[in-house]
Amino acid sequence: MTDSSTATPEVLKADLFRGQSALVTGAGTGIGRAISLRLCALGMSVFGVGRREEPLGEVADMAKALTGSFDWASCNVRDKEAVAALVERVGQAQGIDLLVNNAGGQFFAPAEKISQKGWETVVDLNLNAIFGVTRAAYPFLRARRGAVVSISLSGVDRGSMGLAHSIAARAGVLGMTRSLALEWARHGIRLNCIGPGTVVTEGLSGEAARALLEGLVDATPMKEPTPAADVAELVAYLASPAGRLMTGQLIQIDGGAHLGRGLHMLDEGGADDDAA
Repeated sequence: MTDSSTATPEVLKADLFRGQSALVTGAGTGIGRAISLRLCALGMSVFGVGRREEPLGEVADMAKALTGSFDWASCNVRDKEAVAALVERVGQAQGIDLLVNNAGGQFFAPAEKISQKGWETVVDLNLNAIFGVTRAAYPFLRARRGAVVSISLSGVDRGSMGLAHSIAARAGVLGMTRSLALEWARHGIRLNCIGPGTVVTEGLSGEAARALLEGLVDATPMKEPTPAADVAELVAYLASPAGRLMTGQLIQIDGGAHLGRGLHMLDEGGADDDAA
């Protein structure tokens, strides 16, 4: 397995976003942490949202050495009233030039073993919550002619075994993104989705996940995972003047995974374990 995670993808100029503000959900760990810190490094004032206080505090400490700033609040994006109030508070305080919908999650199971509750929970987190945050941010995005980037999955438009619930939800986000790109274009608001490949984060770095990780990377034509830093740089690019005419897109940064066998959490024989 080739690992290019040590190669820097940073190509954007320093202080590109000085004077601008971003709201990032799921900002405490993984891709969300990488995005938040990269935006701070580019001079942006970032407000991070997440469920757990400790990792958000860690990001704030890491951001102290950067030219931008990082403030945060603990909030469950599935709590519609709480997140709408938080977006309102952030928007009133600093405006919103960029919204990054990164919070999400799922479990792996064959479709016949996904309970109704499990299905609804994943769809609520990966679709309904994203609409709620985006709708709440709309007046502030309109005021700044801002941008929205939603983090999706590789192959969201082709399917993935073991992820029927998450693929369905994220395909919904893609449809929503393209619809809002049409509706809000007149206000200068741009909306795009990013489909990463296999990103090595806390959830895939343990010994128990090693075989799964190696199988996913092997299914990737370029035989590499997707570094979180690469995703972060692409988010920043889409928010920059260079991305000013890009809207309604699904950009797959996955080493060609969506062109090959695809990234599947089950083999063709399925699985026998019970799901939530």
